[in-house]
Amino acid sequence: MWREEAYLFLQYWLDDGRLEDPAVDYLAERVDEMDAAALLEALALIKKRLTEIQVLEGMDTGERIRITKDFRILLPERFDTEVRLRPLVKTVFLLFLRHPEGIRFGELTDYRQEMTELYMGISPCSDAETARERIARLTDPRDNSIHEKAANLSAALSKYFKPAELPAYTITGKAGTPKRIRLDRALVEWE
Repeated sequence: MWREEAYLFLQYWLDDGRLEDPAVDYLAERVDEMDAAALLEALALIKKRLTEIQVLEGMDTGERIRITKDFRILLPERFDTEVRLRPLVKTVFLLFLRHPEGIRFGELTDYRQEMTELYMGISPCSDAETARERIARLTDPRDNSIHEKAANLSAALSKYFKPAELPAYTITGKAGTPKRIRLDRALVEWE
């Protein structure tokens, strides 16, 4: 029974075109010769490899973006189309682009100074006190503001990127883990 179920999974993966590795073809030809333990071990390795491939592909998707000195976000492959975001949303986006390792939402207070500087550069008409107040609210773990800005970012970026590309540009991460933008930083140019 294990062999039959494992074979069906393997055949599904092969038919779906997600595995083209010669080792998998070899495994498919030898499946009837393997005992259940060896087959399950092989399937576990395939599943692990699929996960690695999907993570890497997720990081590589997307197109180049350029951040100008005055914090404009441009898409060079689209004749420098500017991605327009509200100042606080843009501040959050740029902060997470600067930190590819990710940031836990609960630890945003550690980034208040950096966020305030970004915000002042993005929205120069704001006075320092107003900027500090807005960033304080944004970084307050008891406030929902950061979640709202992350959702607003995703909605705004959906106007510029295809659904398949969008996850590379948005802030993602499971609860309790650092949130990050998965975009390969080789695609990001800072002036």
